[in-house]
Amino acid sequence: MVDFVIPLHKRNFIIRAVVEGVINLYNPINIYIIVSNIYISDLKNDINNWIVSLTNIILIEEETFFIINYNLNIEDIKKFYHYLDEKSREFGWWYQQIIKLGAVYQIKNLSDPFILWDSDLIPIIKWEIENPYKFAILQEQAKNEFNILEYKKSIYYLLKLEAIEPEKGTFVPHHFVIHHNVVKSMLQYIMIDKNEKSWIELIIGLSSNYYRFSEYKCLATFMNRFYPELLLYHNFDKYGKYGIRYRDNGTIIKIIKELCKIDNSGLEYMEILNFVKLYYKSNISYLQIEHV
Repeated sequence: MVDFVIPLHKRNFIIRAVVEGVINLYNPINIYIIVSNIYISDLKNDINNWIVSLTNIILIEEETFFIINYNLNIEDIKKFYHYLDEKSREFGWWYQQIIKLGAVYQIKNLSDPFILWDSDLIPIIKWEIENPYKFAILQEQAKNEFNILEYKKSIYYLLKLEAIEPEKGTFVPHHFVIHHNVVKSMLQYIMIDKNEKSWIELIIGLSSNYYRFSEYKCLATFMNRFYPELLLYHNFDKYGKYGIRYRDNGTIIKIIKELCKIDNSGLEYMEILNFVKLYYKSNISYLQIEHV
């Protein structure tokens, strides 16, 4: 069984349903949650009330995530970040991407492969991720053409490869199968002829010239060129087509809070399953609520 890695921006009521959903459907041995130290104490208390079966949930402090191996804390890494203008994404958005890529080095005894999982993605039905290892194409299209162009430019700078897309949908699936040798090879590859800069500085430093970057799309592009036999996925029409994603969460959060019982430790997975059945009146594959 594979481990799951979930970077978490902040403690919120949705994360319980995400974690319990992953456990209910995939039963991993370990789930690693990387989060700011200001939330760890409260999350430890929350987890005591979650339905986790035999899964170990390990909380890791994001501020010191890169101390081992790189001797960089979050403040050191912020120095590589540049704000261009109002179209720039905040530092934390960039930082989560290097956390995802760096997990292979920074989390001891992490399974190979492991699953990256976004903290706002609640799985409603199970799609197979093992035998063989596959992720699912969930997103039908990028938010806008601006993002598509920025993805292409930043990925080309790092890889000197044209960013790829699946036959339908996008390679921003909000979860991914990570093989250790693949991500290590990619991080070594992007440092070639880059004036001995670390991959951490290179990726965060993209912010000085580009507005967007996708770790998922970068990995897919690299794998397509160097590890095509491992780039396996369920096509969009199989699971992504039946998912519900909210980029603007205001209305749906209000409705969930009105229709679901939510206690201090968050929203139970069974509550969200009941909500889905009641509210959508049809089968959906996942529920994703951004910016919670």
